[in-house]
Amino acid sequence: DHSTDVAGLYVIGEASSGLHGANRLGGNSLIELLVFGRIVGQAAAHYSANLPAQSRSAKAMAKARGEVDRLLAADGTENVRALQRAIRDMMTEYAGVVRTEAGLTAGLAQLDEIESRMANVGIHPDIAGFQDLAHAYDLKSSALSARATLEAALERRETRGCHNRSDYPDMDPAMQVNLVWSPTEGVTREEIAPVPEDISALIREVSTDGKLVE
Repeated sequence: DHSTDVAGLYVIGEASSGLHGANRLGGNSLIELLVFGRIVGQAAAHYSANLPAQSRSAKAMAKARGEVDRLLAADGTENVRALQRAIRDMMTEYAGVVRTEAGLTAGLAQLDEIESRMANVGIHPDIAGFQDLAHAYDLKSSALSARATLEAALERRETRGCHNRSDYPDMDPAMQVNLVWSPTEGVTREEIAPVPEDISALIREVSTDGKLVE
């Protein structure tokens, strides 16, 4: 049912597995989202229906409220949407289909600059609501995601699936590992667990001989 070690937390899609392997191109994930989204939705609904009433943590609520208050008090000169566009443009230029060490390094340098500017954002709610506040949270997540992508792509010195390093055009067997990134530890390597026998028995080898492979 795609439940996790955290009671009540379910994950699907690329947060839980990679059904399509390294070559998961745009749109390929739709089928798995439909299938596992239904499974998780039913499991989560059943779990919630059997929960007793739970009180909220006053400490957690106060922490979340404090974070919102700090953002609302931000009166800097940087526009959160402009910074979001800067991250998007930088990733398009340096972390697109074809990647190089020089490009990824340049992208990280630009990200350092963008993150320094993020400390001086201004949040300005208007008559339309708190869109700037929502964009501020998106901006923080975008910066984390961008750094994880850039640092992991820099570490993977090979071409595998849709990760194309023009300076390392071949696949490296030693890199058949998962790269795990965290803000505190950076990129670490994690061995891939063996495929369970009941699943491996269903896998068929498909030859690409004489076929056009994209």
